[in-house]
Amino acid sequence: MSLYWHTCGEGKTDLVLLHGWGLNAEVWQPVTEQLSAHFRLHLVDLPGYGRSQGFPAQPLDQMVTTLLPHIPEDSLIAGWSLGGLVATRLAGLPGTPVRGLVTVASSPCFTEQENWPGIKPSVLEGFRQQLSNHFEKTIDRFMALQTLGTETARQDTRLLREAILTQPLPDPAVLNTGLGIL
Repeated sequence: MSLYWHTCGEGKTDLVLLHGWGLNAEVWQPVTEQLSAHFRLHLVDLPGYGRSQGFPAQPLDQMVTTLLPHIPEDSLIAGWSLGGLVATRLAGLPGTPVRGLVTVASSPCFTEQENWPGIKPSVLEGFRQQLSNHFEKTIDRFMALQTLGTETARQDTRLLREAILTQPLPDPAVLNTGLGIL
């Protein structure tokens, strides 16, 4: 069991990139070349996702604990969706090695609650139920939601799907736990 952690780039500042639910570090490929000219990038597959296989399903705090020893001192951290929740928690720790935070398509709370807009719990429950019956269809549906409303939605969905399928797929238990975090 080992955490996939790939470092590349020419910059002096460390930038850790965390992917979202159902994805892996390949999702950052479209911006890696541009960012690597300015940063030393750390592309990470979250525990149980992509090349970080063998980890059991982990709640948010356990994911943070798994990642923390690997975060370079005085680094920036960027997280997309679920990765944004992990990044936010890492950035908020006392004595954190993180000096700056960027979130992409993320929220401190994804689920709709009183006085908080978000994803209806029934939608997340629908994803959870579909995972056990139609794994690939559920992932496809989620990718389509990620690109909803963009001018290049079909192309964006295809690129996300390719990023997912180039690496091992997460276990459904890992995905279910991730949905619980959202």
